[in-house]
Amino acid sequence: MVSKAKILHLFSNHRWTGPAEPALTLIKNLRELGWDIHFVCSVKGVPKNKYNRVYDTAIQWDIPVYDTFYLSKHRNIIKDYFDQRQLEKVIKNNTYKIIHCHLDNDHRLGVKIRENSQILFRSNHYGEGLPKKIKGLIKKTDFILEPSLTAQKQDVQQFNLFPEKCPIIPLAIALQRFNPNRPLPEIKLVLPENSITLGIVARLQTHRKYQLLLSALHTLIQEGWKLNLIIIGRGTKQEEVAYRPVRDLGLEEHVIFTGYLNDDNYVAMLNIFDIGIYLVPGTDGTCRTVREYMAMGKPVIATRTGILPELISHEKEGLIVDDTVESLYHAIRTLCAHTEYRKRLGDNAREKAIQNFSPEKQAKAVSELYEECLQKMK
Repeated sequence: MVSKAKILHLFSNHRWTGPAEPALTLIKNLRELGWDIHFVCSVKGVPKNKYNRVYDTAIQWDIPVYDTFYLSKHRNIIKDYFDQRQLEKVIKNNTYKIIHCHLDNDHRLGVKIRENSQILFRSNHYGEGLPKKIKGLIKKTDFILEPSLTAQKQDVQQFNLFPEKCPIIPLAIALQRFNPNRPLPEIKLVLPENSITLGIVARLQTHRKYQLLLSALHTLIQEGWKLNLIIIGRGTKQEEVAYRPVRDLGLEEHVIFTGYLNDDNYVAMLNIFDIGIYLVPGTDGTCRTVREYMAMGKPVIATRTGILPELISHEKEGLIVDDTVESLYHAIRTLCAHTEYRKRLGDNAREKAIQNFSPEKQAKAVSELYEECLQKMK
């Protein structure tokens, strides 16, 4: 490996959104492989009463981070101009070989500040193809790291690219953290004996199709199935999307709302699930939650949306269904009725997660690509 080559990663957000943890996990593991990576994220202009978890996590993980940039999520003429001028100074004062972007606005800045001798990377955190509106940026980008075959195919087609420019490198999760066999905090829930627990992690928003799950659950309970549903998440539409429908369907004794959970409390709650449900991708099109279900050894019921059929092989790690109440009902009923089948799917999911979603494996693949690019520059 090219020892200690300097690399600059840009991340235009301060919120702990879908791409934040994967981006920092990659940087952390690349640094452990010897790459001298520095990080730029949103710091300047973030209100003091707002917890900047992206910046704080970078500090906790000993990632060198610049703290004088706006790096806003969205375009802002004044802030972007300030960041561009400051980044140009940073580039001149350092010998960064690679600039690696993660989000649309930092991608715009990356294109503006790169010098002819530098290589520009972009990680695709959308799950599917990148938005057409950044076509001009794609032309000036050397490599796009794709999270899925679906994303690669879409970007190759809509941007007229060679597949070699868009290598598939699945996003990783912290497999040591999402491990059902390690000690976890005790979760004090009173669940009926011999009942089966479904679980879903998703913001309580209208587009997340909670009505399908609640309707299917209602029908199954009416038939006599002993089921519980744990909902991890919150949202501005939670009364309309979940609380009121649960009351209207008489499901109060069967549905548990945990709100937002983090750290090991979140992992421990996932471990209670017998079946993980995922209906539609949210802001994180890479569906990290599904990979977390899998790592915890949970069979997954998911719809034919986005990259979900690519993550879950039907009848191997879970069941892929149409987004209808009837399809969801039959899938839940099947897994509830066949304990051994359910366990086998969960074991397969865990094995696939270990094979495909390792942070070390992801970092090694990116590291080899970095090294190949730098060798060609000599």
